[in-house]
Amino acid sequence: MQRHDLSGRGTTINRRRFLGAGSAAVGTLAVAGCLDGLGGGDEDPFDSYEPQEAAAESSAVSWDDLGDLEGELTIYSARTQDQIDPLFEKLEDEYDDFTIKRDYDDEGDQLASILEEGENSPADVFYTQSSGELARLKDEGLARELPEDVIDAVDDNYRDSDGQWTGASGRVRAVQYNTDHFDGDDLPDDIFAYAEDERFRDVISTRPNSGTFHSFIVAMMEEEGEDATREWVRAMVEDQNATLYSSGSDQAEAVASGEQEIALGNQYYAGRIVDDDPDAPLDVTFTSNDPGCLFNVSGVAILEGADKPNLAAEFTRHIIAEQGQDFFVDVNGEYPVVDGVEYVGELPTLDEIDPLEFDLNKLGDVEPAIDLLREEGMTV
Repeated sequence: MQRHDLSGRGTTINRRRFLGAGSAAVGTLAVAGCLDGLGGGDEDPFDSYEPQEAAAESSAVSWDDLGDLEGELTIYSARTQDQIDPLFEKLEDEYDDFTIKRDYDDEGDQLASILEEGENSPADVFYTQSSGELARLKDEGLARELPEDVIDAVDDNYRDSDGQWTGASGRVRAVQYNTDHFDGDDLPDDIFAYAEDERFRDVISTRPNSGTFHSFIVAMMEEEGEDATREWVRAMVEDQNATLYSSGSDQAEAVASGEQEIALGNQYYAGRIVDDDPDAPLDVTFTSNDPGCLFNVSGVAILEGADKPNLAAEFTRHIIAEQGQDFFVDVNGEYPVVDGVEYVGELPTLDEIDPLEFDLNKLGDVEPAIDLLREEGMTV
């Protein structure tokens, strides 16, 4: 498998050099350990899975109350760099002795790398855009249970029931529409209508390469069956002549510009545009209690073989703390996953919509969904 470079503000080295550096680091740590045994080094502040200072709480504690982050943490990220790097930089600016070694790739390749590397993976944390990859990591026995305070802080619907991964922020599948062409009150609240209604022929789009779209198809297969899902996909391709995008931002911008009139995608792409320009002719509506309104999370798992699980645990506390949650709301237009942080934006709050009730661990096996999309020609 050809791998990409590990890139980030803290480090920019390729995988071979990285592994070599890792070996050297192990050697250095071994020497340091010997020195510690001889009284020649400082104690590791992250020697416990317990909170370094305050515990994470459902009411969202402040970074000021948590323990300081120190050392280098390796994160495999399937969130795009523009979505998550500003938060990583914010943490590095907050803590002078903290560096994140970033590895960006799409969710499928990133998960494949971890599965191939197994417990020898250099990664401490897997940070991805959909719960599906986290559920797969758990199924493969490569995720460790998170600290109890982290598990207790996050709503049951937004984390693994066994505590092996947690959501960091949330997004909802939505119907983005150009307000010059449609009135939201006239749009269907049933996802199947978007593959049948002639008003949407030649003017609708979707983005079939994203992890959250794959999760949407998995949820539809779970709720409605494979035959109904295949019929929906086929109708979108053949009857509606849906335009297929490979970028959620480009898809939302096309609706705002009038190039497209309606789009199926995550709500936050539209939210970013209307937050910057409230006069943009763009709005969203939602289907009701069906896969078209699936609530999914981007989330975090600490790898079973992590070299620095305790630093990874403290990092996770920072993600679900007040400043971390505020970042997702303010910068990414996503929903928080803990109480005490309110969604502030131009789009409806979670209380105003009716997302499908769904066990996010069911999103772990996306291959049947990807196969179905490939067979029906919905690929980019």
